[in-house]
Amino acid sequence: MSSLFHVRNLSVQSADRPILNDVSFTLEPGKILAITGESGSGKSTLALSLMGLLPPGFQAHGSIRLEETELLARSEQDWCRIRGKRLGMVFQEPMTALNPTRRIGAQIADTFRLHTTLSRHDIRTETRTLMEQVGLSESGVSERAYPHQLSGGQRQRVLLAMALACQPDLLIADEFTTALDVRTQAAMMALVTRRCETQGMAVLMISHDLGLVRRHADHVLVMKDGACVEQGTTASVFDAPQHPYTQALLAMSLHGASRTPLTPLSVFTAPS
Repeated sequence: MSSLFHVRNLSVQSADRPILNDVSFTLEPGKILAITGESGSGKSTLALSLMGLLPPGFQAHGSIRLEETELLARSEQDWCRIRGKRLGMVFQEPMTALNPTRRIGAQIADTFRLHTTLSRHDIRTETRTLMEQVGLSESGVSERAYPHQLSGGQRQRVLLAMALACQPDLLIADEFTTALDVRTQAAMMALVTRRCETQGMAVLMISHDLGLVRRHADHVLVMKDGACVEQGTTASVFDAPQHPYTQALLAMSLHGASRTPLTPLSVFTAPS
């Protein structure tokens, strides 16, 4: 199978201080790659790099390709056309990613308005369908609700709906299950996994939860101090870690040897 996403020798600097150093990996359609490591290892900077969202003063070098399209040298206008349509992202903190002054239905609908030619009626229909798929409707959440009226888990589901709206080729999920209870976490991962299986969506999952990584990821990349110290299939990294840092991470994890899947309290509606 040909690779969908290619990152080669990606380095990021801020005021001559290295943040990422020579990171490389590939990701195939329908596969989940987990990026793991301790806080400060460069995971979130990597995610922002891949979406063209680095803060001012940060400079990236290397190569980021979506199929045959080089992204790193693209203009902001080009990035705006790609984000939301071919690349979706779920951030760790939904209150900083959602507009507090706009209703959630309108924010989900924005993705369709920006990247499709659907009519107003069809956009509203698709918005309601997405809300059902991510479990918002069954929780009694109205599309007219504002972010502050929702729980943290419900806001995270809104972000997931926005990221999945245009059936992206790649979903980047940055610690998006960290603040969720175990059952909600399992249900959201079930939905993401189902999209991988049915639509060939690739997922780059950033997480320090090694139990979650082992249950869902096909491949793992371990980061330390902005560099990749080990990567491989999930089984090889967990069962026979080669780098001392990976060995230490697994030794400290309460979930290192867990293979038991979690069952969602309720299964979200399967995407059409």
